[in-house]
Amino acid sequence: MRQFVVALLVVLTAGFAERGLAREVRVSDPVYSPAARVRDPSRCVLLDVNWAGNRLVAVGERGIVILSEDGGLTWRQVNVPTGVSLTRVKFITPTCGWALGNAGIVLHTDDGGQTWTRRLDGIHAAHLALKAARENIERSSPDDSAAKEQLHAAELLVTDGPDKPFFDLYFENEQTGFIIGAYGLIFRTENGGKTWAPWMSHIENPKSNHLYAIKKVGSDLFIAGEQGLFLRSTDNGQKFTELRTPYKGTFFTLTARGSGQIVLAGLRGNVFWTTDQGQSFTQGKNPVKASISASTWLPGGVLIFADQEGSFLESRDGGRTLRPLDIPRIPPVAALVASRDSAALVTVGLGGVIRIQLPESVRKASSGGAR
Repeated sequence: MRQFVVALLVVLTAGFAERGLAREVRVSDPVYSPAARVRDPSRCVLLDVNWAGNRLVAVGERGIVILSEDGGLTWRQVNVPTGVSLTRVKFITPTCGWALGNAGIVLHTDDGGQTWTRRLDGIHAAHLALKAARENIERSSPDDSAAKEQLHAAELLVTDGPDKPFFDLYFENEQTGFIIGAYGLIFRTENGGKTWAPWMSHIENPKSNHLYAIKKVGSDLFIAGEQGLFLRSTDNGQKFTELRTPYKGTFFTLTARGSGQIVLAGLRGNVFWTTDQGQSFTQGKNPVKASISASTWLPGGVLIFADQEGSFLESRDGGRTLRPLDIPRIPPVAALVASRDSAALVTVGLGGVIRIQLPESVRKASSGGAR
């Protein structure tokens, strides 16, 4: 049995025992109860932060969602219809956004994060997967081992209950997109989350490895995950094919530039970059061996990494070489974004929201250019 090695997320999302051990989950609160109201939500454990136009939206433990209209200086909490931890938030437009997290929860907003509605939960997702697997068995030959394994996995989803989190999402537009998560879960919607289709049979992931990051680069879609898993789709997500990587540890982050360069980072500070759509990889030189939990590009091409020791690194050559930044260490970081003027980082993690001024040398190097 494998440990769920998400390192930071193990602490932050509080969801997993050893692989193969089902956790008894009651179908009750907090999945279907409102998020906790707290006195100072910006100091709570937060797991992601992103821009919604000129507004910052951060999400975290116990369903907390907070908004900032002043670049992360002050925050206010909004009402959310679930009390489970939220692991990711992204906006397709300044108003249309998604948040997802533990217990298979998926939330949607169409007003920039002011109000949220539930679009999926783990119980519904498990039954969708089971229905699709049974239909696949009926269409398959009696000796189709892949179809049988898919059915077995779907039956376990139903038996385990809503204990599987989603970790990331990609939407082509307001209607069509993917959500990905633990144990190889991937679902697709074509109607803005009104209905979802299980997509596990469309990806090459026989070990059901966890899927942590999904991103479109050029015309192709890429997914990064556990045990060096890296997938590519050249047909808008109809089929994801595995690409071999030189590292068998977990990739937690996937960043890319418009030029097509892709940078993967994860366990033990490992960083790999490719400029040929994943056909070949080169390892970046990182003097720090702490696992990397978050990364972001600054305008002008500076790449910033945060690790699970609360330290920061920069790369000015697209991940080829990294060096520590002269920034005081903070509690472990789950996610970060640059301020609008790229003079600061807004980070979230075990220490809540922490805004960090970037060194002058980084600000100068990142001035100009496009992200």
